[in-house]
Amino acid sequence: MRTIIEGVAYDTETAAFIARGDHGDERSQAWWSLYRTREGAFFEVVAGHDGVIEEIQPLSNKQARAFLERNANSLVEKYFGLMPEARPLRFSRRTVVAAVKMLEKMNQADLSEFLLELGPDFPESVGSEVISMRKRLNNMIALVDQRPDRKLDDGELLRDIIVAKAGEFMPQTGGYAWAGQEPPPLQADAAAFVRALELDGYTIGDGSLTRVLPVDIGLPAAQNEIDRLLEKHGLVIPKGHLSQALDAHARGKWAAANSQIRTFLESLFDEISLKLDPLANTVKSGHPRRTKLAAQGFLNRDLGEWDDKGLGFVNGLIKRLNSEGSHPGLSDDDDCTFRLHVVLLTARLMLSRFDTWGVA
Repeated sequence: MRTIIEGVAYDTETAAFIARGDHGDERSQAWWSLYRTREGAFFEVVAGHDGVIEEIQPLSNKQARAFLERNANSLVEKYFGLMPEARPLRFSRRTVVAAVKMLEKMNQADLSEFLLELGPDFPESVGSEVISMRKRLNNMIALVDQRPDRKLDDGELLRDIIVAKAGEFMPQTGGYAWAGQEPPPLQADAAAFVRALELDGYTIGDGSLTRVLPVDIGLPAAQNEIDRLLEKHGLVIPKGHLSQALDAHARGKWAAANSQIRTFLESLFDEISLKLDPLANTVKSGHPRRTKLAAQGFLNRDLGEWDDKGLGFVNGLIKRLNSEGSHPGLSDDDDCTFRLHVVLLTARLMLSRFDTWGVA
């Protein structure tokens, strides 16, 4: 079958057949097939429920790859090369939302240009300049929410591009450093963006993103896993304290955040102790219950997690979180973010371990 579309021929007789899909239901004879022309262009042939061909439509490389992912997954890398291994998301939803709010500094025409740079489908998905700027940006957040791993044609994640774009609207601070002056305080939207990035393990300076640590430790993934396991095991009290800690950190309330970070970890150990042994309620919360967890083998002495003389990792971490308390004036951005990072990674380890113990 040969069809001309916009002055270009698509011919099933001369093109190479690649793959076919159908409903897998004997009540329907519908099918759809993927072909590639001798010049390397992809097109799809679609038949209706009566098995009669209804249309031939050109496909972009991205659409052709999606066809194979759905209908002949084993052929994807044959035609599109080795696919990269999946990796944890670099930025949390909180950071993406903060980044989108930074894009409010753009005008409608600038946003339209940015959407066109992302790809031909994005202007329609986000909306035209007829609707308000706020509505278009809300639609952008919805796009990320619908598919957190949504990629552009070059393989970059949409969420990463949005965060990078938002960085362009951060105030430049380099000149102040050269002059030996302190830069002016950040506006509320920029400050929220910076705090969200810090929680994901990144800093930003003069539009450039830098990891706090030399390797990506997957903080957004850690937080997602913590949320899932807290919900799964009904750990309501720790979940509430963590939510308050994250909220306080996002608002720059360092002392309040530190207090909730400490309380979250302490209540997590308390609740795990009660889940493993209901008789744990006969001992006081805090250190006695953590000692009980060590006696049960949940906190591993051989790995240095617990020491009866107070020299273990958990012993030291609890002391570190209590070192200055929650009093105003004793906390700052860097220290609060450090505490939150350490506690999130520790909590994920403990919750994952608890999950494997088979406790309902």
